[in-house]
Order: sequence, then structure tokens, then C-alpha cells
Amino acid sequence: MMAAGHPTTTETIVAVDGPAAAGKTTTSRVLMAIFGLRYLESGRIYRIIAAEALRRNLPPDDIAAIEALCEELLSETGPNTALASPRHTPDSLRSPAVTGLVPGVARIPGVRTHATALIRQWAADQAAPCIIEGRDIGTAVFPAAPVKFYLNATPEVRAERRVGQESGLSYPAVLQDILRRDYQDTTRASAPLIPARDAIEIDTTDLTIQQVIHRMATAYRARRGKDKPIRPARASDAELGNRGAVG
Repeated sequence: MMAAGHPTTTETIVAVDGPAAAGKTTTSRVLMAIFGLRYLESGRIYRIIAAEALRRNLPPDDIAAIEALCEELLSETGPNTALASPRHTPDSLRSPAVTGLVPGVARIPGVRTHATALIRQWAADQAAPCIIEGRDIGTAVFPAAPVKFYLNATPEVRAERRVGQESGLSYPAVLQDILRRDYQDTTRASAPLIPARDAIEIDTTDLTIQQVIHRMATAYRARRGKDKPIRPARASDAELGNRGAVG
């Protein structure tokens, strides 16, 4: 595994952090297309661990067993195939059972240590600059990344976006879930969700996807010295979320 703060990798990282439904995925994917970046949703790692823990009936409070599971997943599959495991479809990884277990799994320091090592190794294996979204990319995984963003929005607007993106969801239930997840993420002892000191903070509450992407692309070009023209961003209604705001 790569050592923390690996210089040849850190220089090529764009970190995008923030709470659920703040706009990380939509904006990261558009910036990936604009600048030719490699993209990683770091939360997939925690969802895979949670899904495997459920599949093997591991108690969520059995920290030793879940940390051992992390060791096994890495040793069996290697860094790249662990992220693209065919056992875990997008729908299965976002099932209510997996989603409910993710915060508890993510609070385990040993799990975060394994996940951080895996993310760093993935970035080191890429042949191009990377954009990585998560909740501690700019603070714990790549604290020396030259470009860091922290996206946020009010819980109410984030809940509206989530309901607009996924059918069959109840706004009150989604809002409560977001508030619960925010509390869990910001109060955990290991790598809590906070903006990095040098992150560019963007409140997306009242912004369109085009406005957010323009701010992020402009900042990326300024910090990385990129002069590639910014193509107009286009996104589907589902990606835009409620009232065209970034989701």
C-alpha cells in the first residue's frame, strides 16, 4: 500500500467533500468529462464493506470481525477489482439495509484506515489526474491535495433533491435520514465530516448545476493552471434535482 501523502499522487488529486445530496456526484462527473479526470466515489468502498457484512451476517457492533472482513476483501480482490466487484450492483449497494449499515461501518477507525489505503492505491494506479468524492478526502485521505471543494446545502433542500432523484421516497423520512446521517458523519471520532481549512466551500442551496460547475471549473483551472475551455454543462432532470438545483 502507498504511504500517506504520496507526493506523485497528491499533486494530481481533486478532492470533493460534503454531506449527502450536496451535489458531489453530479459535479464530479461533469468535471471528470470536462478535464479528462479519473473519477472515484469513495463511498462505494464503505457500501461494499457493509454489503459483505450483511451477506455474512456479521453483527454491526463486532468491530474485530468487520475489520477482519476489510483485510480479507483487500487480500482476495486487490485494490482495483475490489471497487468494481461484480457481486455488488449499484441497486444492491443502495438498498435500505446497506444504507442503514454504512454509517456504523464508516465510524470504525480500522475500516477507515483500510478504505484510505485502498483509495490512495487506486489513485496511484491511475495514469491521469483524479477527482475523488467523499466525506474526508481533503482532510484525511489527501490532505495535501492542491484542489479541494466542500459542497453543502440545507438539509431541507438536500432532502427535496433526493426525493426528486429516486421514486417512491417520502420527504419526511428522507429528511430525517439526512439529519441522522449528518449527525453521525460530523460527530464520529475518526475523520469526521468537516471542511478542509483550504477547501473552496460552495453552498449549493440556491445554485443551478451550471453555476456550481462554473465555480468549480474556474477554481480548478486557477489552482492547476489549466487553460482548457469549459464546455457548457448539461445534466438530466434527475441529476439536476428539485427546481434545477444541483443534486
